[in-house]
Amino acid sequence: MRDADWVMPAIVLLLLQYFSAIFISQLTGFAGRPQTFSYMIMALVLSSIGGLAILLHRLWRMWREGEEGPIERLRADTDPAAVVTYFLGFQLVALQIAALTWLKEMLPWAIPYWADPPLAAFDRAVLGTDAWRIIPDRFIHLLDVLYTTWAPVKFFALMLALVLPASRLKAQAMMAYFLTVGLIGVSGQYLLSSGGPIFYDRLVNTREFGALALRTRELAPIAHTASEYLWHSYLGRDTSIGNGISAMPSIHVATTTWASMIISRFWRKAAVAIWTFWVIIFAGSIALGWHYLSDGIVGAGGAVLCWKLAPRLLLRSSRLNFRRLQKLGNHSENVSPLP
Repeated sequence: MRDADWVMPAIVLLLLQYFSAIFISQLTGFAGRPQTFSYMIMALVLSSIGGLAILLHRLWRMWREGEEGPIERLRADTDPAAVVTYFLGFQLVALQIAALTWLKEMLPWAIPYWADPPLAAFDRAVLGTDAWRIIPDRFIHLLDVLYTTWAPVKFFALMLALVLPASRLKAQAMMAYFLTVGLIGVSGQYLLSSGGPIFYDRLVNTREFGALALRTRELAPIAHTASEYLWHSYLGRDTSIGNGISAMPSIHVATTTWASMIISRFWRKAAVAIWTFWVIIFAGSIALGWHYLSDGIVGAGGAVLCWKLAPRLLLRSSRLNFRRLQKLGNHSENVSPLP
């Protein structure tokens, strides 16, 4: 299977996201625009750092093996198409994050937050209390710090997938990522518009989560600072990088589920470590007040569903391409040669 087999469907999915975002912006009169260029620059920097690390690792291995012509060997071993796909993949991810953030910023203006009370009620019905209360205070500061490692772990998983040679598993992994963020993320946001426990009282005008706010302020300074920044950005309609409030589903849990599936398949020795990390992110999303229990369940379940759905979409896409090529071939055979 070629890398083009997942790149083209991913581009189609991205176009659908941007068309949807443009339509919603026109419908709501939202003046903000996505910080697409900033995300693309960030992706270029990160992918370049990752590429440099891979290059240095290969040179180090050649030095240990006593390679006399490392440059010549690099030229012989390097596939230009694979290098292009690596950098292109990161740019596509950047474009998707920009679209997702733009859609998230417009969410309360398109569909005002309404789902927080039923989502909180679901937690209480299942657990007998608010989900955040089941995580003891002694773990909060550690979870506050570890939760910030979500981004580098996701970056590592993306880099791992993109440096692999073209294969069915690689195509499935990349297609599953774009489906998870683009399909589950966007659909969940707009179907169950919610802000999350950390914003509950300010959105619903109650004091039900006052104890959570107090605990976050005292024991989780990173989450507290981030939530205040997001709230003031929401009030000011700020469209800077990383803004937007949305709880359902948890993209942190969804993408960590995706990262856990790909890392455990390509690097089996790290399976226990990555799934332990998944537990930490799931627990942190609840304990720090970012998400309800159902947000993480939907995020994780959606990621698994997209992983299973990806091969079918790829197969359908490849069949359509094959039929298109057949038609082109038949057409060319029926055309008379020029005199």
